[in-house]
Amino acid sequence: MRKPETIDPDPWHFPRPELAESYLKAFHLKLSSARGLFARRRMGKTEFLRRDLLPAAVSAGYLIAYTNLWDNRSAPDIALVAALTDALEPQGVKSVLARLRQPVKKLKASASVPGGMGAALEAELAQASVDKAEALREVLKQLDRQKKPLLLVIDEAQVLARAQHSDFAHALRAALDIRKESIKVIFAGSSETTLREMFARASEPFYNWAPLEAFPLLGDEFVAFTIKLMNSMARHKLTLVQGRRAFDELHRTPEF
Repeated sequence: MRKPETIDPDPWHFPRPELAESYLKAFHLKLSSARGLFARRRMGKTEFLRRDLLPAAVSAGYLIAYTNLWDNRSAPDIALVAALTDALEPQGVKSVLARLRQPVKKLKASASVPGGMGAALEAELAQASVDKAEALREVLKQLDRQKKPLLLVIDEAQVLARAQHSDFAHALRAALDIRKESIKVIFAGSSETTLREMFARASEPFYNWAPLEAFPLLGDEFVAFTIKLMNSMARHKLTLVQGRRAFDELHRTPEF
């Protein structure tokens, strides 16, 4: 298994451990195996998922897989399979490559490089002749052998709702349907309308598959945290009242 992605510390990050714990607790109590979260862009959703939820999941004993489909809108199938591969031991990746008819001898050079076999699999997936749904099934078969549950976080998941990705989305749902005990899924996105259609329209692959809710936005506690940190560095101090006013004028968008 490749080590979870290391993210450089950010003193400006406002941690939300209680929120992360609440999502994991819901999975632990088997209240659901998946949930959908929506918030417009620049509202802190992705930062929370990567800096709070995923590390909390690792601490709770989960394997983790994360992908942002906005970065690979034309090929979300490759992005998802590659993300799942990150949770595999090297032998598992080797087995998947062998199943996809990648000559094993080609792995020797990459096996000594961290992530080398994962990169080899991603390159193999990019070949037009490779059945992405079959690759997904093979990776999940390897994950079935792991002794830990998996948390799969699909950011900008609304990309899967595009018509050209329908076949893969159906394959993904079928594969996840039989693994609700071992794989928990967070579908996050910035298009509430599209996400609602994904889960509410009977013709969609993920119809009725996950409850959809608004991602809890940052508020006064975030402003107080930021003002305190800023005042520790700045000569001219800001008051909390000024900070709140600025936050409101910036449409309560934390990135701004």
